[in-house]
This record gives sequence, C-alpha cells and structure tokens, in this order.
Amino acid sequence: MALHRLGILWVDEKDEMDNARQHYVQRYVYRALRSDEDVMAGLRARDPAANRTIAQALQEGALANQFLHTTVSPEVALYYAEAVSKNSKQQVVEIDLEYFDGEVIDVSDPHGCKCHDISPGSKASNFAVKHGVVMLKGYIQPSRLGKVLSTAALRLDATAQRSLEGFLSALPERVRSKVKTYWRTDPARTRCRKPSEQEPSEQVCRDDAAQRLVLKRASEKLLQEIMELEARRALIDAQLQQIQEREDREARLKEEARVLKLEEERRERERQEEIKKRKQEKERAKKKHQAEDTRGPRVWAALSSNQKHLSETFDREALHVALGNDSYITLWDFAKGHAWCNIPKSLENKLNGRGYHQSHATMVALSPDSEAYYVKFSDGTAQWSGPGSFMEAVADYGILSVVAFGESGSWFAAWPDGSWQTHGLPRSLSNMLDSNRHRSIALLSISGTGYLQDVDEAAWFIHWGDNQHPAWKLTNAPSALSEKVNDVQEQWGTVRSIEFGSYGEWVLRWTPWT
Repeated sequence: MALHRLGILWVDEKDEMDNARQHYVQRYVYRALRSDEDVMAGLRARDPAANRTIAQALQEGALANQFLHTTVSPEVALYYAEAVSKNSKQQVVEIDLEYFDGEVIDVSDPHGCKCHDISPGSKASNFAVKHGVVMLKGYIQPSRLGKVLSTAALRLDATAQRSLEGFLSALPERVRSKVKTYWRTDPARTRCRKPSEQEPSEQVCRDDAAQRLVLKRASEKLLQEIMELEARRALIDAQLQQIQEREDREARLKEEARVLKLEEERRERERQEEIKKRKQEKERAKKKHQAEDTRGPRVWAALSSNQKHLSETFDREALHVALGNDSYITLWDFAKGHAWCNIPKSLENKLNGRGYHQSHATMVALSPDSEAYYVKFSDGTAQWSGPGSFMEAVADYGILSVVAFGESGSWFAAWPDGSWQTHGLPRSLSNMLDSNRHRSIALLSISGTGYLQDVDEAAWFIHWGDNQHPAWKLTNAPSALSEKVNDVQEQWGTVRSIEFGSYGEWVLRWTPWT
C-alpha cells in the first residue's frame, strides 16, 4: 500500500481516495408527503429492507425501495405535492440533515452522481440532477422535521402542467416568494455520510426499534390529546346542549305564542262574528221595532160609555188619539181616514165635508169640558174653535205644532219654531214649562177635574221633543193610571203618550221592549 506525505502527516492512499469521494450537501432538504405519511411518526422509506442500487431507485421511483427521496429545491417538492401523485397529501415538509444519523446520498448535481457511480447522461443521472435529488436511508426522527407547508392554501391549478419545467414556469411570483421565506435558510452545509458498514438487516432492526419508540410515544400523546379533546368535546357538547335547550325553549315559546296568537285571532273572529250577529239581530230588532212603531204603540185606557167604542176600533196603526168631553177621535193614514164619537158638531161637519181627494186630518185636540177643538190637515191648513184668547193667538201667529185644552178655558199652544203660549194652566204645569224653556215639546195633554177639584189639581202629561232625560213627565195621575204606567215601565216597555179627556178618562199608549 502506497503512503503519501501531506504536510507532516502520512496519509494512506485509500483514505485519500475516500476523501476525494466525499462532498457536502445543504443542511435542509424538502419532501412532498404521501397520504400515508405523518410528521408525528417520522419518515422512512416504503421498503427499508429492499436492496436496490441507487441507479435502480432513481429509475424506478414508483417502486418501493430502501431510499427516501428528497430534493434540495422547495419548488420541486411543491411540484410533487401538486402535480404528480394522486396520493399526495398536499404538504411539503422541511428535513434538517444536521444530526441525521442515517445515510445521505446527494445526487443533486453531476459531481454527486459521479461519486455514486451513476453514469453521466444516463436516465438516472438526468433525473437526479434535474430534480435535485437527495436520497436518505434510515429512519428520520420527528425532531429532524421542520415546518410543514400546506400547498392547498396556495390554490395552484397544476392540472395542466404535467412537466416540471411547465410547472416551474407557470409558478406565480407570490408563491415563489412564499416558498422562499417560509422555511429556514442556513448557508452551512453538512457532509454526506458514507454507507454504513453494518448489515442492512441490522440497520433495519435499529430503525424499527427507534421508530417503534417514536410511534409508541406518538400514540400515547395522541391518546392523551384524544382524551383532552374528548373532555373538551364533552364541554362543547354540554354548551351545545344548553344552546339547543335554549333554542328548543325559544322555539317552544314561539310556538306557544303562535298558537296563542291563532287562538286570539280565532276568539277575535268569533267576537267579531258575535258582534256582527248581535248587530244583525239589533238591525232585525230595529226593523221590528220600526215595524212596531209603524203599527203604533199598544194601549191601556179608562173610558166613558161613549168612548168604549175607541177600545173596540183601536189598532196599533192609529197615528193619533184625542179624548174630549165624553168624546174621542182616532186618526189613521190617508187611506184609512179617521173614526170619532160625540165630537163637537162643527168639527164633525168639517171632517164629513171633506172629499176623498182632499187632505186628511193629521192632528186633533179636544177640550175635556167644552166644544173647543183644533184640527190640522196634511196640506198644512187647520181649523179651530176655542176661547177668545186662543183664537187671537192662533190668528196672530199661524199654524200650530202642539195644542192642548184644559178645563175652564185653559189652553197650551206651540208653534214649529219652538215658541209657545199658555192660558190658565195648572200651576205645576206652568212651573214645569217655565223651568224648561230650553226644551222642545212633542206632546201635551191636560185632564178634566173631579167634583170639588180646581184646575191646579188636573192631571197632565208632557212628552219632550228632544233626547234629554227625563223624556216625559206625568203629574196628578189617577191611581189606576199610575199603576199601569209602573207596570209598563217595569215589565213591558216604554211609555209613548198619555191622552186625557174628562175626569178619570185616559188612554195610555206604550211600545214593548225589543
């Protein structure tokens, strides 16, 4: 064996040749992870026990062998993560070779290929140099693995770029900048280690033991994380349950509110229907009442023998009834005319003398103790006879709207404009009229008096023409009349009018309640 002197050292010729074959590789290399690889478990070749040559491993990259392929170029690793394998995890990991105790085979340049007896220009050499390949043999501990780049976040469309050159030329500048700044940069380089002198099976066993320990620790760590995650999940599920319960409660309240609203709407519809029904019933009752009014009020009466005929001929369609001195007259409409008994002769002649084509009587007033009367016809004309003061008042002021005669020449006369005059009325009636001058009068009737009674003791009835309360006033009424008035108001209906004649004669007209 030849020895050469280098400085003060003598170097074996074989060692000198080995030193010449050694060279250095950059500290950090990169690998596109497969779907079945996880940095937590470390990295290892697919078939650590295989015995392929370096050239064969480069030429048969798709076949499992004892080498783990990496590259000195992160862009090339990005190409393999995005454009080559369907089994790609779309992740690129950085590998630190500084303390990797396995075999490092750098064939990323022609010098590296020459050092490992790969013929220049061969398929293996061209592939290795083009892709900057660094082959690793042995188990890579998780501590040697650096940051992982998720290529999916880069949103690259590499489906049309099947070649490395096409992929790199189409790579956006933003991605190049991202890749360049993502991992560590260290100008220091580490030495490529020579193949181990130990048997391959021993190396595989040693790596298996190391990986088993890592996997066991990773499994325990994952189990702990799973337990922690389960605890967190239980907490989150509990919070979700609370949210769900609140949502269910809110939904239940909303449903109850919806049902309540529907129920309220139903009740409101029923209420409106009931209101409508009552309104319709009220309208029917009103029409019935109007029909009753058209027919006229019902009647109670105390009459003399000559007036008894009034009870026999009276019907509810009568428009007007007047009592006099043992006399009466009933007025209906134009078609039915009128009926009377024992009225003053001059009034009878006037009524009999009117032809069918002439206007008919619409209002009559008789005196309880004389031949005085007042009659008004539908054409607005009137005829009358009475005390001188009454005759003068009517002659001066025209047609009357309300007339009443009392005993001893007393009378009341009212005109359509609301003005009125009186003479000799009972004191209580005069006081009532004087204290209610603001009210209009629709009807007034004064009775005759009995033996030893004076005018002030006469019964009288007044019905006001407004809608104020009370609607009417009755004074000095006979007991029989008072009883009937009370019965009507308590049991049957509403008092419409009371007509007086001579003492003890009266007609009470009333309308039943609807």
